[in-house]
Amino acid sequence: MTKLPIACWLLLIAAGASAAHGATAAAESFSETSATAFLEAHDARVGAIVMRDPTDSLSAAERDQVRALIREAFDFRELSRQSLGDAWEARSEQERDEFVEVYRCIIEESNLDMFVRYHRDGGISYTSAEIDEDGRATVNAQVPIKKGTKVITYSLHRPTADQGWRIFDLTVDGASTVAGNRRSWTRYISRNSYEKLLQRLREKLATLEGAG
Repeated sequence: MTKLPIACWLLLIAAGASAAHGATAAAESFSETSATAFLEAHDARVGAIVMRDPTDSLSAAERDQVRALIREAFDFRELSRQSLGDAWEARSEQERDEFVEVYRCIIEESNLDMFVRYHRDGGISYTSAEIDEDGRATVNAQVPIKKGTKVITYSLHRPTADQGWRIFDLTVDGASTVAGNRRSWTRYISRNSYEKLLQRLREKLATLEGAG
């Protein structure tokens, strides 16, 4: 079975996510149905962009539109908070904002092309969902690939009462994005420092931007 880094799957599964709008968002309840509907809604919105000409590369404007939809779908701040663990609590608001921005840009720069190819060639089916006592949702899905199927679990919440669903973690074939990052980054920070971790991520982003 094909294996991809967790960061790649973070963009891949954005094909199933979107921020709700206007009265529709206000009308949604904390239900399994609304969480799944949120994920399904983005398929159409992203597809409308990437399938305009399935044989051609996206224009700069279209790439920016896809990035905007990804930003609507994910709560990168919550993803960053949970991934950094105790190190997040020790950061100032300015440091937190910077980390979220760097991490988000790395994900986008690393995986946008792969995400577009997936959306053009593949598909996703949602198999089950549930809401916990805190109002957080988990939605299970399957993604067909050339040599098998990827099993994905989305973790979603509403950051505030007036916001729609946002993805803050995903688990691919049993591997959680948040848990994997937290283990790796906690070890790195303990051996080096938070500042060196951020420097390392900045350097990675600079390399990706240069290659792009």
